[in-house]
Amino acid sequence: MQDRSTAERKRDNQGTTAIVLATAFGALAVLAFQAVASRSLGTDSFAPVAVLWTVMFLLYTVLMLPAEQHLTRALVVTRSPAQIAKVRRDMLVAFLLAMIIGVVFTAATLDRFFEGAPIYIGITAAIVLSRSIMATARGSLAGNRRFAAYGGSIALEATALLLGGILVAIAGWSAPAFGLVMALAPLATLLARPFRHDHIDMKHMVDAQQGEFLVWLIVATAASQIIIAGGPIAVSFVGGSAAAVSVFFTSFALLRGPITSAYNLVARVLPDFTELAHGDNSDRLWAWAPRLAVGGFAAAVLGAIGSGLLLIPLVTAIYGVDFAPPRTAAILGGAGVGLGLGALFATQVYSAAARSRRLAFGWFVALVSAGAVLVLVDIEPVSLVALAFAVGEGVGLILLGLVLVNHDGNPLRRVDDAHG
Repeated sequence: MQDRSTAERKRDNQGTTAIVLATAFGALAVLAFQAVASRSLGTDSFAPVAVLWTVMFLLYTVLMLPAEQHLTRALVVTRSPAQIAKVRRDMLVAFLLAMIIGVVFTAATLDRFFEGAPIYIGITAAIVLSRSIMATARGSLAGNRRFAAYGGSIALEATALLLGGILVAIAGWSAPAFGLVMALAPLATLLARPFRHDHIDMKHMVDAQQGEFLVWLIVATAASQIIIAGGPIAVSFVGGSAAAVSVFFTSFALLRGPITSAYNLVARVLPDFTELAHGDNSDRLWAWAPRLAVGGFAAAVLGAIGSGLLLIPLVTAIYGVDFAPPRTAAILGGAGVGLGLGALFATQVYSAAARSRRLAFGWFVALVSAGAVLVLVDIEPVSLVALAFAVGEGVGLILLGLVLVNHDGNPLRRVDDAHG
């Protein structure tokens, strides 16, 4: 990593604090919004909002968040206007793909998940549009190391979401109104003035690894996010009722809180990891992978214990007794979250080094492992999907933290990017 002045380090530290505090506030705001919506609507009527949130989360993390990270990384490694313009065109393709997938999925499952109401098609399109704007804004903030403003953007979106949800509940409006709040809240990010670029002197390193890098990053992210966020849909497809979908969604909304919050911290880590990857000693970057694996397994033990003890009382207190999950699902889910945290930060090692093809390989194997659990194990739906989640995250962490790291002589080193 290049040396920074004392003032720059102080600014970065202040920005990190802002991101951490805003992330904590954002997590609480999301839980409060979901609690308000679930209590206002009940288990059955809340199901469309749960699925809409799942679709939003998957589209954002699979297509829009990689585009954000692509822009962040590009702004770190190059200041070429032509390359940045190419990156923005790549991002637009990802956003259009998200729009098509979201609208088609919602239209195709209106009767199954959305009570046959066509308004959800428009809500899905609005969510994709607003979150695409948000992803572009945040990518610009992180790439320009405006970390304090990045934290501000998190707080602004969270505030808009919570206030909108409270307004809808007070007015007594139905589920689509909560969906409209989800579509409007991301636009509050623009109040952080994200496109007012700070001109930072940074050396031109290598090209921004465009095109193929983003494609494989999206593939990798798709596999990982299906494991993390596809649970409510999986519960339905393995025979769970609408109530079971709501139970899984609310329980794992709490459980996934640390992972969801950590996405914001990725914006702080990725620029530094990228500079390590392109510095004189890139081994300093790869040394982080096994450390993160150890941390992930330690977090899994703590997560299983803590979730086994606390999740059911928390869910009952926040959402109501009808949303309480089986204890087995709580324990498995807590372990999976710990593993997922380690895997998320290990993923950034590969993103920073532009090893997105290798990253995609690791997460594809993890997804297949999770799918095998759904096919081969026969237990009640909520616990079954929780087990698949934990297995998928564990396999991903082992591969990314230990097996696929960039050591000389690694037999799997051939699973790499063309530019690696």
